[in-house]
Amino acid sequence: MIMVLVATVSAMAQQEWKNETLKYALYIGPLKAGEASFVTRNTTFEGQKVVRMDLIAKTTSAAEKLFSMNDTLTTYLDPVSTRPVYFRKHCFEGDDTYEEFARFTYPDGGGCQAAMRKNYKSGRVKERTESSDVAVYDMVSVMGYARAINTSGLKEGKHIDFRLVDAAEILDECLIYEGRETVKLSGKKYNCLVFKLVEPYLEKGKTKFKDILTIYVTDDKSRTIVQMDIKFKVGSAKAKLIS
Repeated sequence: MIMVLVATVSAMAQQEWKNETLKYALYIGPLKAGEASFVTRNTTFEGQKVVRMDLIAKTTSAAEKLFSMNDTLTTYLDPVSTRPVYFRKHCFEGDDTYEEFARFTYPDGGGCQAAMRKNYKSGRVKERTESSDVAVYDMVSVMGYARAINTSGLKEGKHIDFRLVDAAEILDECLIYEGRETVKLSGKKYNCLVFKLVEPYLEKGKTKFKDILTIYVTDDKSRTIVQMDIKFKVGSAKAKLIS
Protein backbone atom coordinates (compact mmCIF):
# COMPACT_ATOMS: atom_id res chain seq x y z
CA MET A 1 0.00 0.00 0.00
CA ILE A 2 2.74 2.46 1.00
CA MET A 3 4.82 1.77 -2.10
CA VAL A 4 1.83 2.36 -4.39
CA LEU A 5 1.23 5.78 -2.83
CA VAL A 6 4.89 6.83 -2.81
CA ALA A 7 5.26 5.91 -6.48
CA THR A 8 2.23 8.01 -7.34
CA VAL A 9 3.35 11.02 -5.31
CA SER A 10 6.75 11.03 -7.01
CA ALA A 11 4.96 11.31 -10.35
CA MET A 12 2.80 14.29 -9.36
CA ALA A 13 2.21 17.08 -11.82
CA GLN A 14 3.62 20.56 -11.14
CA GLN A 15 0.28 21.97 -10.05
CA GLU A 16 0.07 25.77 -9.91
CA TRP A 17 -2.11 26.76 -6.99
CA LYS A 18 -3.67 29.99 -8.23
CA ASN A 19 -6.31 31.95 -6.36
CA GLU A 20 -9.65 31.01 -7.86
CA THR A 21 -13.35 30.65 -7.13
CA LEU A 22 -15.31 28.01 -9.02
CA LYS A 23 -19.11 28.02 -8.92
CA TYR A 24 -21.28 24.95 -9.34
CA ALA A 25 -24.97 24.17 -9.70
CA LEU A 26 -26.05 21.39 -7.38
CA TYR A 27 -28.49 18.82 -8.76
CA ILE A 28 -30.45 16.07 -7.05
CA GLY A 29 -31.66 14.00 -9.98
CA PRO A 30 -33.02 16.45 -12.59
CA LEU A 31 -33.85 19.06 -9.92
CA LYS A 32 -31.55 22.05 -9.52
CA ALA A 33 -31.29 21.85 -5.78
CA GLY A 34 -28.70 24.42 -4.76
CA GLU A 35 -25.27 25.88 -5.35
CA ALA A 36 -21.71 25.00 -4.40
CA SER A 37 -18.38 26.77 -4.62
CA PHE A 38 -14.77 25.62 -4.48
CA VAL A 39 -12.46 28.43 -3.39
CA THR A 40 -8.66 28.19 -3.52
CA ARG A 41 -6.39 30.78 -1.91
CA ASN A 42 -2.66 31.00 -1.26
CA THR A 43 -2.22 32.13 2.33
CA THR A 44 -0.41 31.34 5.59
CA PHE A 45 -1.47 29.19 8.51
CA GLU A 46 0.42 29.42 11.80
CA GLY A 47 3.39 30.92 9.96
CA GLN A 48 3.48 28.27 7.22
CA LYS A 49 2.77 28.96 3.55
CA VAL A 50 -0.29 26.93 2.62
CA VAL A 51 -3.07 26.59 0.10
CA ARG A 52 -6.50 27.07 1.66
CA MET A 53 -9.40 25.29 -0.02
CA ASP A 54 -13.04 25.83 0.91
CA LEU A 55 -15.84 23.61 -0.37
CA ILE A 56 -19.21 25.20 0.35
CA ALA A 57 -22.59 23.69 -0.56
CA LYS A 58 -26.12 24.84 0.20
CA THR A 59 -29.49 23.53 -0.97
CA THR A 60 -32.38 25.79 -1.92
CA SER A 61 -35.52 26.03 0.19
CA ALA A 62 -37.45 24.22 -2.57
CA ALA A 63 -35.09 21.26 -2.45
CA GLU A 64 -35.07 20.97 1.33
CA LYS A 65 -38.17 18.77 1.22
CA LEU A 66 -35.93 16.12 -0.35
CA PHE A 67 -32.62 16.88 1.35
CA SER A 68 -31.37 19.83 3.37
CA MET A 69 -27.68 20.72 3.35
CA ASN A 70 -25.56 23.69 4.37
CA ASP A 71 -21.96 22.50 4.56
CA THR A 72 -18.59 24.25 4.74
CA LEU A 73 -15.41 22.16 4.50
CA THR A 74 -12.02 23.85 4.77
CA THR A 75 -8.54 22.43 4.42
CA TYR A 76 -5.06 23.93 4.60
CA LEU A 77 -2.46 21.96 2.66
CA ASP A 78 1.21 22.17 1.88
CA PRO A 79 1.52 23.52 -1.70
CA VAL A 80 4.45 21.26 -2.61
CA SER A 81 3.58 17.88 -1.07
CA THR A 82 -0.23 18.49 -1.12
CA ARG A 83 -0.33 16.99 2.38
CA PRO A 84 -3.01 18.50 4.63
CA VAL A 85 -2.07 20.59 7.65
CA TYR A 86 -5.47 21.36 9.18
CA PHE A 87 -9.09 20.51 8.35
CA ARG A 88 -12.45 21.65 9.64
CA LYS A 89 -15.97 20.74 8.63
CA HIS A 90 -19.23 22.43 9.63
CA CYS A 91 -22.31 20.51 8.48
CA PHE A 92 -26.03 21.10 8.67
CA GLU A 93 -27.68 18.14 6.95
CA GLY A 94 -31.35 17.48 7.54
CA ASP A 95 -31.88 17.37 11.30
CA ASP A 96 -28.19 16.67 11.94
CA THR A 97 -25.68 19.35 12.86
CA TYR A 98 -22.04 18.66 13.68
CA GLU A 99 -18.47 19.94 13.48
CA GLU A 100 -15.27 18.06 12.75
CA PHE A 101 -11.63 19.09 13.10
CA ALA A 102 -8.31 17.43 12.29
CA ARG A 103 -4.73 18.63 12.77
CA PHE A 104 -2.03 16.81 10.82
CA THR A 105 1.61 16.57 11.89
CA TYR A 106 4.48 14.75 10.22
CA PRO A 107 7.12 13.22 12.53
CA ASP A 108 10.75 13.22 11.41
CA GLY A 109 10.65 9.42 11.23
CA GLY A 110 7.94 9.53 8.57
CA GLY A 111 4.23 8.87 8.47
CA CYS A 112 1.44 11.13 9.68
CA GLN A 113 -0.31 11.81 12.96
CA ALA A 114 -3.88 13.14 12.97
CA ALA A 115 -5.47 14.68 16.07
CA MET A 116 -9.22 14.58 15.42
CA ARG A 117 -12.35 15.90 17.10
CA LYS A 118 -16.07 15.70 16.34
CA ASN A 119 -18.68 17.85 18.11
CA TYR A 120 -22.19 16.40 17.97
CA LYS A 121 -25.47 18.32 18.12
CA SER A 122 -26.26 16.60 21.40
CA GLY A 123 -23.15 18.07 22.98
CA ARG A 124 -21.21 14.83 22.91
CA VAL A 125 -17.57 15.18 21.87
CA LYS A 126 -15.49 12.46 20.24
CA GLU A 127 -11.72 12.85 20.20
CA ARG A 128 -9.02 10.59 18.85
CA THR A 129 -5.36 10.85 17.85
CA GLU A 130 -4.01 8.25 15.46
CA SER A 131 -0.74 7.66 13.62
CA SER A 132 -0.42 6.21 10.15
CA ASP A 133 2.47 5.06 7.96
CA VAL A 134 0.26 5.75 4.94
CA ALA A 135 -0.68 9.26 3.75
CA VAL A 136 -3.80 10.67 5.41
CA TYR A 137 -6.13 13.17 3.74
CA ASP A 138 -9.50 14.80 4.32
CA MET A 139 -12.40 15.14 1.89
CA VAL A 140 -11.14 18.46 0.47
CA SER A 141 -7.37 17.92 0.42
CA VAL A 142 -7.87 14.65 -1.46
CA MET A 143 -9.41 16.74 -4.25
CA GLY A 144 -6.26 18.86 -4.33
CA TYR A 145 -4.22 15.68 -4.40
CA ALA A 146 -6.27 14.32 -7.33
CA ARG A 147 -5.76 17.58 -9.24
CA ALA A 148 -1.98 17.23 -8.87
CA ILE A 149 -1.54 13.60 -9.95
CA ASN A 150 0.48 13.12 -13.13
CA THR A 151 -1.44 10.46 -15.06
CA SER A 152 1.32 9.86 -17.63
CA GLY A 153 1.81 6.11 -17.65
CA LEU A 154 -1.03 5.60 -15.17
CA LYS A 155 -3.23 2.73 -16.35
CA GLU A 156 -7.01 2.96 -16.28
CA GLY A 157 -8.33 1.17 -13.21
CA LYS A 158 -5.22 1.93 -11.14
CA HIS A 159 -5.92 1.92 -7.40
CA ILE A 160 -4.20 4.58 -5.26
CA ASP A 161 -4.50 3.67 -1.60
CA PHE A 162 -4.56 6.27 1.17
CA ARG A 163 -6.41 7.01 4.41
CA LEU A 164 -9.13 9.56 5.11
CA VAL A 165 -10.20 11.36 8.30
CA ASP A 166 -13.93 11.09 8.93
CA ALA A 167 -15.98 11.45 12.12
CA ALA A 168 -12.82 11.48 14.29
CA GLU A 169 -11.60 8.24 12.76
CA ILE A 170 -9.12 7.32 10.04
CA LEU A 171 -10.59 5.10 7.34
CA ASP A 172 -8.91 3.09 4.60
CA GLU A 173 -9.89 4.61 1.27
CA CYS A 174 -8.91 4.35 -2.37
CA LEU A 175 -8.77 6.60 -5.42
CA ILE A 176 -9.42 4.76 -8.66
CA TYR A 177 -8.20 6.34 -11.89
CA GLU A 178 -11.09 5.79 -14.29
CA GLY A 179 -9.36 7.13 -17.39
CA ARG A 180 -10.55 9.95 -19.62
CA GLU A 181 -14.04 11.13 -20.40
CA THR A 182 -15.58 14.05 -22.29
CA VAL A 183 -17.98 16.07 -20.14
CA LYS A 184 -20.44 18.44 -21.79
CA LEU A 185 -21.73 21.35 -19.70
CA SER A 186 -23.73 24.32 -20.99
CA GLY A 187 -22.82 23.44 -24.56
CA LYS A 188 -19.09 23.32 -23.84
CA LYS A 189 -17.00 20.15 -23.96
CA TYR A 190 -14.28 19.36 -21.44
CA ASN A 191 -11.70 16.60 -21.84
CA CYS A 192 -11.44 15.21 -18.32
CA LEU A 193 -9.46 12.84 -16.15
CA VAL A 194 -11.79 10.89 -13.90
CA PHE A 195 -11.01 9.83 -10.33
CA LYS A 196 -13.39 7.87 -8.13
CA LEU A 197 -13.07 7.92 -4.35
CA VAL A 198 -14.27 4.65 -2.86
CA GLU A 199 -14.34 2.92 0.49
CA PRO A 200 -13.35 -0.78 0.48
CA TYR A 201 -15.41 -3.24 2.53
CA LEU A 202 -15.70 -7.00 2.86
CA GLU A 203 -18.81 -8.90 1.86
CA LYS A 204 -18.81 -12.69 2.12
CA GLY A 205 -15.02 -12.69 2.11
CA LYS A 206 -14.74 -10.55 -1.03
CA THR A 207 -13.51 -6.96 -1.22
CA LYS A 208 -16.10 -4.59 -2.64
CA PHE A 209 -16.11 -0.80 -2.98
CA LYS A 210 -18.66 1.78 -1.88
CA ASP A 211 -18.70 4.92 -4.04
CA ILE A 212 -18.23 8.20 -2.16
CA LEU A 213 -17.19 10.80 -4.72
CA THR A 214 -16.31 10.97 -8.42
CA ILE A 215 -14.23 13.93 -9.61
CA TYR A 216 -13.94 15.10 -13.24
CA VAL A 217 -10.75 17.15 -13.71
CA THR A 218 -9.80 18.90 -16.94
CA ASP A 219 -6.83 17.32 -18.71
CA ASP A 220 -4.90 20.58 -19.03
CA LYS A 221 -2.65 22.83 -16.97
CA SER A 222 -5.54 24.30 -14.95
CA ARG A 223 -6.76 20.90 -13.70
CA THR A 224 -10.19 22.44 -13.09
CA ILE A 225 -12.80 20.29 -11.37
CA VAL A 226 -15.81 20.60 -13.70
CA GLN A 227 -18.08 18.04 -12.06
CA MET A 228 -18.42 16.16 -8.79
CA ASP A 229 -20.75 13.20 -8.28
CA ILE A 230 -21.43 12.99 -4.55
CA LYS A 231 -22.85 10.07 -2.60
CA PHE A 232 -24.58 10.74 0.71
CA LYS A 233 -25.77 8.33 3.37
CA VAL A 234 -29.17 8.78 1.76
CA GLY A 235 -29.27 9.74 -1.93
CA SER A 236 -26.77 11.45 -4.21
CA ALA A 237 -26.11 14.75 -5.96
CA LYS A 238 -24.09 16.22 -8.84
CA ALA A 239 -22.21 19.52 -8.75
CA LYS A 240 -21.70 20.94 -12.25
CA LEU A 241 -19.44 23.87 -13.11
CA ILE A 242 -21.21 27.09 -14.06
CA SER A 243 -18.27 29.55 -13.92
